[in-house]
Amino acid sequence: MSSKEKFITERSSLLGSHPIHIPYDASNGESSSSTTSPNHSFSEETNTTHPLTHTVVSPEATVYDKTSICPPNEQRKSHSPSSIHKRARGQSRGQMNMGDKSGLSIRSENYSSIDMIRDRIKEATRQRKLNSAPGLRGRWEKALDASQAWILVIIIGVTVAEFAWCIDVVQEWLSDIKKGYCTMHWQYNEQFCCWGKEEHEACPEWREWSDVFGVENEVHSYYTAMAVYTAFGLVFSLLAALMVKYSAEKLIMRIPATPLSKKPSTIFPSTHDNSEDLGLSNQLKDFPATRTITKTAYYSAGSGIPEVKVILSGFSIKGFLGIKTLLVKSIGMILSTSSGLTCGKEGPFVHLACSVANIASRFFPKFCRNESKKREILSAAAASGVAVAFGAPMGGVLFSLEEVSYYFPSKTMIRCYCCAMVAATVLKITNPFGTRKIVMFEVHYDKEYHIFELIPFALSGILAGFLGACTVYCNIKFQYIRKETFIGKYPLIEVMCIMLLTASISFWNPFTRLDLSAFAANLFSECSEKNDNGGLCAKTIDDIPNILYLLITALFIKIFLTIITFGCRVPGGVFLPGLIIGAVTGRIVGLVMQYITLSFPDAWPFLLCAQDMASHGKCVIPGVYALTGAAAGLTGVTRSTVSLVVIMFELTNSLTYALPIMIAVMTAKWTSDSMFPSGIYDLLIELQNYPYLESNKAYQHTVTVLELAEEVPTIDLNTSVSVDCLHQKMKTLSEMGYGTDGGIPILCRENTLQGYVSTYELSYALKRLSKQQANASYPYHHDARKTDVYFMANKLHSPHNDSFSDNTSSCVQRDEEHSILKGNDFSPYVDYAPAIINESASMEMLVDMFVKMGACYLCVVDSHGTFLGVIYKRRLIVYLKELEEK
Repeated sequence: MSSKEKFITERSSLLGSHPIHIPYDASNGESSSSTTSPNHSFSEETNTTHPLTHTVVSPEATVYDKTSICPPNEQRKSHSPSSIHKRARGQSRGQMNMGDKSGLSIRSENYSSIDMIRDRIKEATRQRKLNSAPGLRGRWEKALDASQAWILVIIIGVTVAEFAWCIDVVQEWLSDIKKGYCTMHWQYNEQFCCWGKEEHEACPEWREWSDVFGVENEVHSYYTAMAVYTAFGLVFSLLAALMVKYSAEKLIMRIPATPLSKKPSTIFPSTHDNSEDLGLSNQLKDFPATRTITKTAYYSAGSGIPEVKVILSGFSIKGFLGIKTLLVKSIGMILSTSSGLTCGKEGPFVHLACSVANIASRFFPKFCRNESKKREILSAAAASGVAVAFGAPMGGVLFSLEEVSYYFPSKTMIRCYCCAMVAATVLKITNPFGTRKIVMFEVHYDKEYHIFELIPFALSGILAGFLGACTVYCNIKFQYIRKETFIGKYPLIEVMCIMLLTASISFWNPFTRLDLSAFAANLFSECSEKNDNGGLCAKTIDDIPNILYLLITALFIKIFLTIITFGCRVPGGVFLPGLIIGAVTGRIVGLVMQYITLSFPDAWPFLLCAQDMASHGKCVIPGVYALTGAAAGLTGVTRSTVSLVVIMFELTNSLTYALPIMIAVMTAKWTSDSMFPSGIYDLLIELQNYPYLESNKAYQHTVTVLELAEEVPTIDLNTSVSVDCLHQKMKTLSEMGYGTDGGIPILCRENTLQGYVSTYELSYALKRLSKQQANASYPYHHDARKTDVYFMANKLHSPHNDSFSDNTSSCVQRDEEHSILKGNDFSPYVDYAPAIINESASMEMLVDMFVKMGACYLCVVDSHGTFLGVIYKRRLIVYLKELEEK
């Protein structure tokens, strides 16, 4: 199996599946493993975790001097920090200068955690070097560096707006083509074709398909329209599903045959330089045998917001924000939303915007080479995605802060503001809706609300929040069924069946037949003599029961279709379906209130309506209840609050009803949280088993820091280590489930912690050494696996080391040998200032260091600096998951 294949890590500790990074074999350039064939179906075991009990090393206490690289009784002149770090800086191409001793930064593996602390140290070091540049050139370089972020967010805003313009225009045309076409200009949708005409005014330029086929009978015309609607829907949904399927990534994983939680991890001393003396091969037998499986990752399906949240929290998912995913998702979301499936394009806009940001940041080294800085730009891009999706730039900034972003300093907020502003400005200039406005559902209400209406507003919030939470709960349950049964194995058939079911149960109802955006616009609108909002307006009190019947059936149809549709293999989000569920609920409450006020005008609370009844003929506006219900429904689905209130203001341009919306959102939040504490995006993260730490949860801890620490293979800084020995250590980490984002602590004698090297940087160094040996022009007689490598620059052997042939005599050979020997100096990859925590520290401090500082590991030491174990981010997530289950 080629070493270039992707062996990635899913958050396996939570499910008992441990995807493994396969150690690189320097002898043949291949990945070494003994596994079964990957050609079998994927299955996951649940509720399997790492153990909480370990055999902890407890060496004798030693006095630790922070200025020495070894304990005082073993300190040598050659081991002084200055000599070591001078050599390290000389080997690191200038990246370890200015006091930075965190080692070289190599791009992380796929599906691994990002070390945010290290990235911020690198950025601080770069800034110090930049600020130290004197003269006019130094000022120019600093100005150019400071402007990179603003240039980048402007480029992102403009690009996202252009994508949004194309998607909006094409999506509206494809949605209307299911009903008919424009005879004057085939590229016009129904709105532009019948521009200037009232809703029920005849429009001869627009021909419906029943007229095209010459069907005059009303019944035959209905079935003809239904057949064409279904046919177009099937074609569009099939194309979207095909694009998602054939753009999917095949991920190769390794999982243990038996749960790892039954076997505690074991520490492997590193006092010798070969694996036979260590007995690693025998100790590895204690770990369960592993098998290889394949899993298909549909990066273009769904909304993408859960994965964006995980990426912003410091998790690497390569390819998810790539060019292929951007193109497939852009085209696929047009097809899926135009087909009539109950999904929206608002959530995918966030994924699309982050993809644009990721691609654009590749041209700016400041962000391309630093994952922590790149995530600041991704947060700004997420705000622009919401801005173009709803025409709500301020709501986009708040949504990025409240729902998406994990690390949100003040400079990120102003960049979000700039990016959203630019995107909204360009969208207004391009004018995709032909109204010269970016507001999607602009409404105008000609009267104020009454005080007694605050109670039904709160009631609509409770009902909408309840239905939103129930929809999320049922959808997640169905997604687990899809994942664990045959349904997930046939995504194309599933999408086609959902489309047929959608057409068959939706077409008969005039409300569910509408496009989701058009239906929402009608629900929010106020009734008038010229506009009955697609049949939602009651001309007399006797019309209200029939409208209520159609709305109630439409509500349950939309809930059912949202449950089965969201999560299927097409691009589409749950934002607009959740808004529709809440808006229909609110409209129902509004119509009930309208019926009561018209039936009992002399009742005590409704005496306040006398003036309105005389001037407008009505006391309440059902569209206002739809507006408050829409915000409440979204709160029940996503658990967001402040950002949704602002989005609804900007979405409808209705600041008059700020208080009713706030009341509905708050009551919906209380209702949904009392039922299920997590929103749809957090539940999807759990469903996909991503290692995500919640930043706003409180836990009642049951273990100490020392009990949570794991014993892992270590490296002795004072002795050489063979390539084969390093492979064995990495294989051990892989068997423990830390093959991609683990690391190996570096110790002096008596287990004094001196450094840390990550597995992906160690893999890079080993591959680089193997490539140097393979490309050597002279015969290489020594076994490559026995080559010694060093983690201190001053431990390098001379060019006449016995690891190489002594028969070389030419100057060219000696020069090449010296070049090879430089390759076995791994000191530039060592972090000499690893993140540590004292064994006596509280668990709250431990969690805060991972959540707020962005650490991906913490080395546990005692008061003398003696190494006791490591706590990886994945291990902490397993433990917190166990607490939640209890």
